[in-house]
Amino acid sequence: MNTLDRFNERILSGEDVPPGEGLEVARWIAGQQGLPGNYRGMFAPTPDDFEHGIHVYSGETITHASARHIMGQEAARAICLLGLQDAQVRAAYDRATAWIPTVSEALTHGTFCCGRCTPAFWRHYWVADFPDKELLLTRGLEALKSMRLGDGTWGRYPFFYTLLTLLDIDLAPARAELQYARPVMQRYLRTAPRGRFATRRQHILELALARA
Repeated sequence: MNTLDRFNERILSGEDVPPGEGLEVARWIAGQQGLPGNYRGMFAPTPDDFEHGIHVYSGETITHASARHIMGQEAARAICLLGLQDAQVRAAYDRATAWIPTVSEALTHGTFCCGRCTPAFWRHYWVADFPDKELLLTRGLEALKSMRLGDGTWGRYPFFYTLLTLLDIDLAPARAELQYARPVMQRYLRTAPRGRFATRRQHILELALARA
């Protein structure tokens, strides 16, 4: 999880990862494929992650199958962005993701089981080379829109993690959802997010407001 957090921080800040360093990180992630605690053959969190608790980059705590699935998707996304040219990394990625095209619910509706797992699925799917990803993500964003609560938030979907995800997706419906959340984002910034993940959340809010 610490490896993914550092990677996400650099990517969100627009920082390039040198190829050699990127390959080292990608190979480390690939080595987690299929280890105990994995979700459907994906990349497993470490024993230390399970011991100390698992969270997504934006700070929301996740547990049980959701944690294993979300971390697997986040790890797969990182490998896609770091590059799949290395044969060892590509083989691990292909094994980890072979099941994804078989999930009829996700491919039909663009969502995955719950509001916690769906953003992770979207973040990976958007940067991967799966077919028809714009169509799938558009369907998923329609589902997100249907969950609007009218106050700038969504039912089922974790607020900050959803914002982080919408930042990734370069589609008009994603920008529309950021626009919908604008009043809440502005209110959070006025009160200054607090806590362990305050700096990250402030950065996410600033980027999301600039995109909305």
